[in-house]
Amino acid sequence: DKTGEEEADEKPKRKRKRKRKKASNATDTAGAGDGDDSAKKLESVDHTVFVEGIPFDSTEQDVRQFFVSHGVEDVLQLRLPTWQDSGRLRGYGHCVFETAESRQKAIDELNGKHLGKRYLSISAAQKPRSHQETSRAPREQPTGCSRVFVKNLPYSANEEDITNVFRVCGKIIDGGVRIARNYHTKESKGFCYVDYKNPEGALGAVQKAAKPFGMVVQGRPCFVDYDEGQMKSSFKTKEGRMWSKDHPANKRPRKNF
Repeated sequence: DKTGEEEADEKPKRKRKRKRKKASNATDTAGAGDGDDSAKKLESVDHTVFVEGIPFDSTEQDVRQFFVSHGVEDVLQLRLPTWQDSGRLRGYGHCVFETAESRQKAIDELNGKHLGKRYLSISAAQKPRSHQETSRAPREQPTGCSRVFVKNLPYSANEEDITNVFRVCGKIIDGGVRIARNYHTKESKGFCYVDYKNPEGALGAVQKAAKPFGMVVQGRPCFVDYDEGQMKSSFKTKEGRMWSKDHPANKRPRKNF
């Protein structure tokens, strides 16, 4: 009899474990859905405003606090360009909100209010020109192409900044982000190349960049296209070494005669 009672006690325990597992899976699925929803909002102009007149000595936290203090607390993202030499704000940028209602409130009620000694001009964000022109639609991917050309980069963006944005599309090979730099000053020229491990990464980057605010580096939407040519020998690493000599993508086996 005792053995029968013990077996009866064990069965409900097993059922409870199964229920907990199902509940856990349901929570994970809901969390994934929330992430996808937030990503769509970050790319949507329906949740974004354009802000001008930001004091140059302000910080990102000052701008965020401005919206929060005026009753618009659901700020998802601030994209505020900075000057390359000083790191100070350039005085304009974009703000993305969780809800379209907050975006509209910012336009209707906060436009003209002061931040520090300057008043802000807040208006609806516009789609980047490249996304408004149907002739600029992504072209067909060349067979086996795993490298992309990126332009309209902020001059202050470094390899790590670019990697953090582009790795969402696929695995980037070691040292695969190469910024074109001035030969004498070593400063960025505003464009680079990104080498993915697989062609699928390049495809994802080009397709994502074709959407409004698809690939944004330090507040600037980037233009991305496939690149089929070999990098110029003038491209250098941070350490000043020639890219074409060090990078495995450009190394070719020597022929023995």
